[in-house]
Amino acid sequence: MPPKRKAATTINETVIVPRRLKIAKKKQTTALAKTFNEKSKHWFEKYTDADNRELIGPDGCQAFFNDIGVSLESALPLVIGYKMKSIRMGYITWEEWLSVMKPELYFEEDGRFALAVLEWERSIMSNEEEYKQFYLFSFNYAKSNGQKSMDIETATAIWHIILEKKYPIVKSFIEFVQVVKPVQVINKDQWSSMLDFCKAVPEDLQNYDSTSSWPVLFDDYVEWRQQSL
Repeated sequence: MPPKRKAATTINETVIVPRRLKIAKKKQTTALAKTFNEKSKHWFEKYTDADNRELIGPDGCQAFFNDIGVSLESALPLVIGYKMKSIRMGYITWEEWLSVMKPELYFEEDGRFALAVLEWERSIMSNEEEYKQFYLFSFNYAKSNGQKSMDIETATAIWHIILEKKYPIVKSFIEFVQVVKPVQVINKDQWSSMLDFCKAVPEDLQNYDSTSSWPVLFDDYVEWRQQSL
């Protein structure tokens, strides 16, 4: 009686095919990511100085904002800095740039990044907690490097851009610090208190409590306003 032959090994296509597809997909994803990083780096280096390809400086930032249709007099440059977690206004590192550039969303040539910036602004302005974080972020971001306080010119410009539309009282407060000149700089406590003050005190000052622990600057402002009411 002839010996029995061993059964031929059956290739399990249900296992091999998905594995092949998974490997092919991974390779494709890796290739796309590499291509995107190269494009992103090329876009980034369009704005860097020739002697430092890892940093966009003030001139480069201005050119970048112009290219994506962002006005320097709007809140959008601050929004971009906030989303990139940038350390210093007017400068963008490669790491900061890459942190928000995603292959599926942002490309130079089709304007999707510019649209994303507008969506960031809408989201920040409509979310009270994120708006607060954005406002507090802007102090360290916009003040001069190495300084503990912010100069009045910068402070009033930012208040005008990101506070005045939401809180009408800001307009007269800016007038106060510009005309009366009670301080030369705004410190961190005054900066953070400004947002709380805007939320707590209406434009007509009706519920202002002088016994509350507001910084002296706000008491001086209220006294100045009451003289003209």
